This record gives sequence, structure tokens and C-alpha cells, in this order.
Amino acid sequence: MDVWLSPDARLSRPDGPEGTDSPTMGPVLDTILGKYRAAYPRLVRVEQYLNGQHAPAYMPEATADEFRMFRERSIKNFLPLAVDAVASNLYVDGLRAAGGGDNFPAWESWDRNGLVEAQTAVHRDALAFGEAYVRVLPGANGPEVEPLSPLSVTALFQRPNDPFPVAAAVHGTTFVGGERRASVDLYDDEFVFRLVSKEESDTPDASDFVLAEQLQHGLSHCPIIRFRNMASTSPNVPSLGEVEPLIPIQDRLNDIELSTAIAIQYGAHRQKWVAGVEPPKENEGVWDWVKGAFRKRAIQFSASRLIVFPDKDTKTGQYDATDIGPYLDAYNNTVKHLAAIGALPPHYLSGDMINLSAEALAAAQESLQRKVDDRKRAFGGAWQRVFQTVAELMGENLPIDAEIVWRDTAPRSFPATVDALGKMVSAMGVPPEAAWQMVPGMTPAQLGEWRTLADQLDPATKMANALAKSVIEPVAA
Repeated sequence: MDVWLSPDARLSRPDGPEGTDSPTMGPVLDTILGKYRAAYPRLVRVEQYLNGQHAPAYMPEATADEFRMFRERSIKNFLPLAVDAVASNLYVDGLRAAGGGDNFPAWESWDRNGLVEAQTAVHRDALAFGEAYVRVLPGANGPEVEPLSPLSVTALFQRPNDPFPVAAAVHGTTFVGGERRASVDLYDDEFVFRLVSKEESDTPDASDFVLAEQLQHGLSHCPIIRFRNMASTSPNVPSLGEVEPLIPIQDRLNDIELSTAIAIQYGAHRQKWVAGVEPPKENEGVWDWVKGAFRKRAIQFSASRLIVFPDKDTKTGQYDATDIGPYLDAYNNTVKHLAAIGALPPHYLSGDMINLSAEALAAAQESLQRKVDDRKRAFGGAWQRVFQTVAELMGENLPIDAEIVWRDTAPRSFPATVDALGKMVSAMGVPPEAAWQMVPGMTPAQLGEWRTLADQLDPATKMANALAKSVIEPVAA
């Protein structure tokens, strides 16, 4: 049986094996395809709303074309903020023991696989769609860690909170003889099965696939790791993302925005009227290309124009302007409702942040910070499973005290934080190096540089090094 290597690090097997001895084929493949078809429309809807492709705001059928233009312009997409507000506070900085120290060897795969940048995509997908996935497989230059779109992955778990799935599928497309075919890479705890549909189909069944290739991936578990936004003990409830609960509120905002735009266009200005005056003659009007005739031109009002009426019975007047205050109040209240449901600071959506102190800013972001801390715990466990898999491929065991190190992004006053850390060192006897790790924005590279500088400048260290060099070892008799 072949051992898995990444597509770039192995030769293809166009003929493929004759069969398979894995229990995941047949019924499990059928279950996976059914789950994929059921979840895909919901995930696509979330993706569309994130990209601003919203359901159109309500309008009566007999509506002028200019109203439809207002509907196209009435979309103000707040949904990406619900994801960005949390994702911008999630940044993995290291994999170290709980007591500190250097990163474990498995961390080497982090930079090599470009996860410094790609981690953001994993976090955003998990926050937006409710789930995200990472695949870990052996490669030519070491373990290959690849984020996968939740729109292309289906995983089956024996129990809702199991660390690894019993089977997972990565859905895609391929071309055979110039024809587009559906493809599925099916993973269990031992094998990778590459399946291709017999003919072109958007919704193939399990019986429509043929086995093209079978390989061993070399792990003791399925190499697909799941990231969940909200965990649940129910096997029937999918992990809920940040976007889906806010879609009805976003639709309501679009409706209010459309109503406000129409009110401003047609009612915010005082509408003038004239009684007792005959409009201009038809041949002095405007040609109507639809009706094929002249239509009467309305009297053109302007701030620089004087309108004179010779008829003594002519009357003029104006209607009161539409009060758009209720529209704006409804809009602002709905924005606050969205902020409350999404646990977002109100100033993130409204922009109202005038002369806020660091303490006031921290209080305004308290609900968001609690959500960020919760996601760090959830995603941190998933990243530990990723590194556990990487360590297994490297022939090592990840120490039990290994933990994910997150960058501190909480809003704090830097001078106040440094002053508190200084008092902690002087009054409580905490080692300075332990306090360095708590400095806001401290990175592993900066921490290592500080340690190097401290070793170079520490008088005790210099004395010890000098004494060590001056010791003369005894000569053997």
C-alpha cells in the first residue's frame, strides 16, 4: 500500500487500485454526500451576505425604475464587522510550555506552511460559517498544513465533541478527458480514497463515483481538524457562526435605508404646487419616446428663476417637508439591536467615539473581549490538535503542558500596564522575564531579543562567564 505524500511530492497513479478495505466506503460516503447537500445552501447564503449580495428590500411590484435604483444603493453591509471585530483580536504567536520558554519543535511547520498569514483565514471562516477545517498530511519537506474552505469539507463525528472525525471528505472538481467531473478525497483514520464521478454531474450520488486512488496517510487518526465557533452537545445542531443570526436584522436595516432614501428624494424638500395655470402646450413639451408623442412639460422651479402668473386667480403653495427623523431613529435603534445581538461595541457600528478614555473604551468593549477570550479557548484547542498531528508526523509527542500563545490585543493604557508590571516585579518579587511576556503587543521575536540583551548586560552573567573561562582543568596523571 502506498504512503501518502502531497501531490507535488509524489508520482500520480492513473491506474489506481482495484478496490478498498476501508469501512468508510459505501454507506458513509452516501451519508457524507447527503450532509454536504443539506449544508451547502446555508453556507452559500452566509457567503453571499458577507459579500454584500443581500435579498432585495421589499418594494411593490408596480414601482418606477428609479425606485429600483434606490434599492440597489440601500445596502449597508454591517455583517463583515461582526467577523472582523473578533478575528482582528485572534493572532497565534507561539506554542510553548505553560511556564514559558522557547517554542516546541512542531512550531517550525507554522512559518514553513505560511500560517502566519493563513491563520486569519481559518479564524474568519470559523467565525463566519460556524466551522473551519485544517488538513495535515506528510509532505516532501515536512508536514503540510493547509486551511480548507468550510464550503468544501464535510466531516462525520461519532460524538459531537470528539477531537477528530471518523471520516471526512474534501469536495472538488477535476477534469477527465476534457470533461468536468466531481471529485471527493475521503479520509478515515488510515487511508485516503480519491474518488471521481463517472460522468459530469452537480449532485452525484455515492454510486456515481469510482475509486481512482487509495493511499495511506501515515497518521493514527483522520487528518482533518475542525474549528468550531460555538460548540454544542447536540448531534443535530450545526455550529452557529456570527453572521447567520444577524441576517434578519441586516435585512431590516436595508428596508429602513430604502424607505429613508425614498423619503429624502421625494419628501424632504418642500413640494411646490400651482393652481389655476394651464401647463405649456404639447408642442412645447418633451417628446415621449415610449408613447410616441409630446407630453406636457411641468413648470421648472429654480432658486434663480422668477415665475410670473398673469391670471389673478392663480394660487401657489407648498407641502410640508417629510420629517425623516423617525426613519433615522428606527435605523439607529436597529443598529444598536444588531450590536447587542452580535456582542459588538456600539461605536464599532455607529462611529460615535468622542474623547473616550482607555478605561471607558475597555468598558465599551467588555462584551467583545469576553467573546474573544471564549474563541481563543475554542480555537486554541483546535490548533493544539493541529500541532499534535504535526508532531506525530515528525515522530515526536507534543508535551502535555504545551499551550497556544495568543497575542494580547485587549485595549489597555500602555503606561498604566507598564507601571503595574513594574510594581509586580518590585513588590511581589516576580522575575522580570515573566513580566516581559505580559507587555501588550510583545512578540516571540521581541521576547527573544530582550533575553539576549539581558544576558549580555547582566553583570552577574558576565562575572560567571569570566570565572568559567578562568578555571584551569587539572591535568590527568
